Amino acid sequence: MGIGPGGPAVGLELGVRAELRAVPGLLLSLRLLPLGYDALTGTVERELADNPMLERTPGSGCPGCGRHRTSDSCPRCSGVLRYAGNDPSVMPFDTLEAAAACEIRSDCREVLPVVIAHITSRGLLDAEPDQIATAHGLAPQAVDEAVRAIKAAGPVGVAETSVGDLLVAQSRALVAAGAAEPWIVDLVRDHLEAVATGDTATVARALRVSREDVEDAFRLVRARLRPVAVIEVPERPEASGIPDVFVYRTDAGAFEVEVPDSDWFGLRVAEVTSAVRADSEAVAWLGGHERAARELLRQLDTRGSVLRRVATYMVDRQAGYFERGPAGHVPLNRTDVAVELGLHPSTVSRCVAGKLLRRPDGKVVALADLLGGAVAIKARIAELAATGRVSDARLCRALADSGHKVARRTVAKYRAELGIAAGGLRRT
Repeated sequence: MGIGPGGPAVGLELGVRAELRAVPGLLLSLRLLPLGYDALTGTVERELADNPMLERTPGSGCPGCGRHRTSDSCPRCSGVLRYAGNDPSVMPFDTLEAAAACEIRSDCREVLPVVIAHITSRGLLDAEPDQIATAHGLAPQAVDEAVRAIKAAGPVGVAETSVGDLLVAQSRALVAAGAAEPWIVDLVRDHLEAVATGDTATVARALRVSREDVEDAFRLVRARLRPVAVIEVPERPEASGIPDVFVYRTDAGAFEVEVPDSDWFGLRVAEVTSAVRADSEAVAWLGGHERAARELLRQLDTRGSVLRRVATYMVDRQAGYFERGPAGHVPLNRTDVAVELGLHPSTVSRCVAGKLLRRPDGKVVALADLLGGAVAIKARIAELAATGRVSDARLCRALADSGHKVARRTVAKYRAELGIAAGGLRRT
């Protein structure tokens, strides 16, 4: 357990000394450790606004986990995590999936989440339906049915495979609504470049309509067609609700822990051109900003490293909790974690306090739920009490049979904490 020959106290002291030697400027490096995800995001955004030497790589935040991504898909979420933002141009996958589930045939319903996961933030499929079927070992007819249900339940143009097809679908909807002539579909399908350049003469000749009608169609296309399939998103609270720790299950069945760091936010130090480098005054002015930018990246990575170490150890110790729920919870406290990892207990406390953890099943719980000494015992007491009138003495015997040797007065205390009355054991 990393405890020295002098006992736990000496072990903790040695751990603190090792911690201080291993991480220079530890106190400064860990100033971000107490912050939860929302507060940390606020700090990052303020630094981005104030520091010209700090920038974010091109891309956007994943609406599910908040991770900065450089493409439409998230390497972890793939549309599985629920929508957490309030950007109206992002597809709220949960709403779309629920609506499509009411439309799809029952024998194809299990395919729906797979297809939803292939829809990009523009509302497009990132692969052809037959490619999706092959990649996941699904029946092509089931994938086609899922695509049909999504199109029926979602906005016009959703689940198409290209922006061109999406715009054609929208133009057909205009024709169906009586807002445009049928030839506007040919205009959108074959002459979008002419719309961009305003070449009405070419389109008029190709479609055999007047230039005045083409001009009207150009205005309609520019005003009514959009390169994204959008549905309305309800107002959300400002807090993102995004957790601080993500736990995933690998293909081998092990648990993997991920926490935000500088790469998570897509941050980097801005490059300075050679012309600016040649200006000594500019270099002097930017020097302080560059040092501040590098320091922020270091602090984010230090926070991520410490939080990842603590969370990984806690998750590994509580593997039974993730497998079986409260009944699999083992006693664990902050000092246990600190001694094992060579950290100070206060560092562990700052890691845990106010942090949220997303379990592999998607449920978000407090990171502190992984700590405690009697979680499994209390769960067993509640389970036994739910079966009928059980005395404290009988609870003690039943707990002992389950491998929990607990004094009768301790059982009475836990029972009271659970709001279970004595004797009849009715919940108050």
